[in-house]
Amino acid sequence: MKRCHTIIAKKENYILRTWQAEDAASLSNYLNNKKIWDNCRDGLPYPYSKENAKAFIDMPQRKEGIHDFCIEINGEAVGNIGFVPCADVERFNAEVGYWLAEPYWNLGIVTDALKEAINYYFAHTDKVRVFATIFEHNIPSMRVLEKAGFAKVGILRKAIFKNGIFIDAHYYELCKSVVE
Repeated sequence: MKRCHTIIAKKENYILRTWQAEDAASLSNYLNNKKIWDNCRDGLPYPYSKENAKAFIDMPQRKEGIHDFCIEINGEAVGNIGFVPCADVERFNAEVGYWLAEPYWNLGIVTDALKEAINYYFAHTDKVRVFATIFEHNIPSMRVLEKAGFAKVGILRKAIFKNGIFIDAHYYELCKSVVE
C-alpha cells in the first residue's frame, strides 16, 4: 500500500516529511559520501547508488506507521531521521539514527529536525524511550543529541568495528517524560 506524502514540520530552513519515490536521485547523490558512511553502520551501502536509494524509499512504505523522516532543503531530500523499534522486553524502545548532507552540516538543522521527529514519533507510537549509539570520533553528532535533550548514559569500550579498527560507542537516551 502506497502512503500519501506527509509533512511533519515545515520550518524556515527545512521541511521534515515522509519519503517519496522522486527523492531517489537526491538521496543517492547526497548519501554517496564516505564522510557520512564513516559514521553509519556497515548496513548502509557505500558507494550508495540510485538503486540503493529506491530500495530504501520503498522500505518505509511497507511498514505500519511512520519510522523514517526525510529532511528536505530547497526542494531536495538531503537527510534522514529513522527509528528502529525494538522487540520483546525492549518493545517500548527504539533506536534513532540520522544523517544530513555535508553542505548543511553545522547549521542546527539536524538538532531541530530530530526534536520534531521525536515529538512526532512519541505522539504516534507506544515508545517511551529512544536511544542512539554514536562513534567516538563523531563529536558533532554527540552535540546534536545533547542539544536535543538526550543524556549520555555510557561509553561502550571498543564496541564498534568500523574501517578496520575498534572504536568506542557513546550511548545516549531520551525518555518520553522529558520531551516537551
